[in-house]
Amino acid sequence: MFSIGDYVVYGSGEICRIAEKTEKCFDGKTEKEYCKLIPLDTVNSTYYIPSDSMDDNVRRLLTREEIYSIIDSMPNAENVWSNDRNERKVRFSELLKSSDFSGIIGMMRSLYEERQKRSANGKQLISSDEKAFTAAENMIHREFAFVLGIKANDVDSFISERLSAAKA
Repeated sequence: MFSIGDYVVYGSGEICRIAEKTEKCFDGKTEKEYCKLIPLDTVNSTYYIPSDSMDDNVRRLLTREEIYSIIDSMPNAENVWSNDRNERKVRFSELLKSSDFSGIIGMMRSLYEERQKRSANGKQLISSDEKAFTAAENMIHREFAFVLGIKANDVDSFISERLSAAKA
């Protein structure tokens, strides 16, 4: 159950505040209850999500403990690389739409390793792979930063410090 004032994730990682529950008639026939979502990053935008389908369209933010667990599991992230470009594109797109952070971290790890290999040969990732990496990175940075109360630019160093402390 979601309440007014809760922060949630809508779509592919946009953090929104539930501003109110209101009755609206968008089809010209039937009035329904909607939750009004105000995105944090998109000025002057509003989303109206039917109250009865909130569970299908939004999810709760990760907790601090869940973020710590995700970070702690990063060294064991499974490589999800596929040499088939189309298969990889579909798989990465599915992961980005999900809330499977283990899979997303695995995707990022796979892309990072492939980027390193290609860089050693003077090449770059193909654009769809680069876009998938950037989208995943933005999604993780945005949510981790918000929940942890840090700047998005500081997320990488926070992760590195936590991983280093775990090794010590």
